Amino acid sequence: MKKILIVNNNMKVGGVQKSLCNLLWEMDGRYDVTLCLFRATGAYLDQLPADVKVMACKGPVRYLSMSQGECTGADKLIRGALAFLCRLLGRDRVMKLLLAFTKGVEGSYDCAMAYLHNGNIRSFYGGVQEFVLKKTVSSKKVAFLHCDYGSCGANHPRNNRILAQFDRIAACSDGCRQAFVEVMPELADKCVTARNFHRYHEIAQLAMQEPVTYEDGFVHGVTVARLAHEKGIERAIHGVAAARDAGYEMKLHIVGGGGMERQLKELTEQLSLTERVIFYGERANPYPFMAAADLFLLTSYHEAAPMVIDEAVSLGLPVLTVRTTSSHEMVTARQAGWVCDNDQAALNGALLEILSNRDAIETVKAGLRTQTVDNAPAAEQLRGLIEE
Repeated sequence: MKKILIVNNNMKVGGVQKSLCNLLWEMDGRYDVTLCLFRATGAYLDQLPADVKVMACKGPVRYLSMSQGECTGADKLIRGALAFLCRLLGRDRVMKLLLAFTKGVEGSYDCAMAYLHNGNIRSFYGGVQEFVLKKTVSSKKVAFLHCDYGSCGANHPRNNRILAQFDRIAACSDGCRQAFVEVMPELADKCVTARNFHRYHEIAQLAMQEPVTYEDGFVHGVTVARLAHEKGIERAIHGVAAARDAGYEMKLHIVGGGGMERQLKELTEQLSLTERVIFYGERANPYPFMAAADLFLLTSYHEAAPMVIDEAVSLGLPVLTVRTTSSHEMVTARQAGWVCDNDQAALNGALLEILSNRDAIETVKAGLRTQTVDNAPAAEQLRGLIEE
């Protein structure tokens, strides 16, 4: 049985961590897997397969798994200083300092995977790729990309030099691979697609727990996301305002928490939408809210391959998404909903068109009920990534 090492920052609630949790379940019983975390913390730790060995790094790389708000005392000062040095010198140079005082992983592996991509070179984020390159021993080293590499700020000569040292680069969708190859064509031969895994059976079961009922007489949209700037939730709220002004009865249900929650609630009040936009906060189980809705809205300024789209499709929920790296393959090609240009005017127009023809929602729902969703393509890609 091949020995696999996977390195990530933590297992907090987030898209990368959720994808990693699902990947570990797919690997369970097939490989001897060790999960190495910069800090062994996060809600997904309790959801891992029993056979996965979990270890925490010993050294200051743990600060890369912590937000400034989580830190207290000396940790707050140290992390703040490291973040300042990143802005001043760049993360790669700060990583040299951190790795000098961090113990490497003992033993050798058949494949070592850096599961978290690097972000902006001036941001105190990432570092997993550098750790895998410098602190692990493996016959194959793989870097995963869960981002639109050209749009999220990651495309930088220093990040590119780090990626070039890996044997394989695994992008989470064909669109993400293409976006990467466009800015790094010299690494095209190394870059392959490795789609995210989903626990579809569990999603279906969770959707039936504590079922949600929405008010009759409205089209009910839902969005499930971290309330951060890049998710563009304010655009969904403005879309509801446009629908109201055009005479359509629509409500938006927002599931998620984050730094922009207060700002988004204030916007809702300013637009007199408090009866039409409902905030539920972060929920461990968002699926009942999705299963009861008519339309899923994805309004991000940039995205890679949002797992929530596959989850919506598995629940028979039509999707309206702005154009992103993977929107064609995830929505248009599967006839799972609608894709519009990535701006407010296009979003408003698409939403009003859908609301003017509600039968279209039912048509998409009927088509989704005939589709089969499974992890077979992703499993084949994973086997190729490890075995070839």
